[in-house]
Amino acid sequence: MLHKQTAKLIAVIAQNMPEMSSDAMQRYINDPKGVQILLRKVFLTFPILMTVKLGTGLITDTDFLLAFERQWFRRLYMGSDAMYMIRHRAFKVAEQLIEVSIVTPSVAELGFKKGARYADICDTGVSMGYDLCSAELGPQLRLQYKKQPKGDSLWLAMERICSGEPPMSRSYVFHLKRDAGGRYFYGDVVDADTFFDADVRFVFVCRK
Repeated sequence: MLHKQTAKLIAVIAQNMPEMSSDAMQRYINDPKGVQILLRKVFLTFPILMTVKLGTGLITDTDFLLAFERQWFRRLYMGSDAMYMIRHRAFKVAEQLIEVSIVTPSVAELGFKKGARYADICDTGVSMGYDLCSAELGPQLRLQYKKQPKGDSLWLAMERICSGEPPMSRSYVFHLKRDAGGRYFYGDVVDADTFFDADVRFVFVCRK
């Protein structure tokens, strides 16, 4: 049985829907998942975590390494795979200073109550009106997010950076975490089918 408020909301939506052909209506009837994505895009927005600066003048892997070294006394640590990703030819930086706002929904908040594949997580975030992260956002976020709470972990929804040739190739995304030991920045192996639990949080960029 529908909750009374839910029934009222459905009635208001039905009364205020734009003109739609019977064929269009039938497409949505046949695609309930599409309706779910549409409604999430219309109604669901996530709180902005912070604004991140890109194109700050850090260009080469040496620039980023020195920036991380300057924060080592604050217990900021970078994994070797993260440095590999920064050195990769696919890693690009903004040519001028820009600022982007980011959100960090959980997999459950994206609609996957039992977890989801990486590809589905990225596709759903984009369908809801957000953008994937640029590769530069990974290290810049790690350097700028100095007050990440202890126990917090964030994965970037991004175009994966690949190494090697098939069938031996591997793909990586950036991963930030904080625990009692400090702040960490990793490059972790993730492919399209890598499964993430419902409570894992991903970073997306607010579309301008």
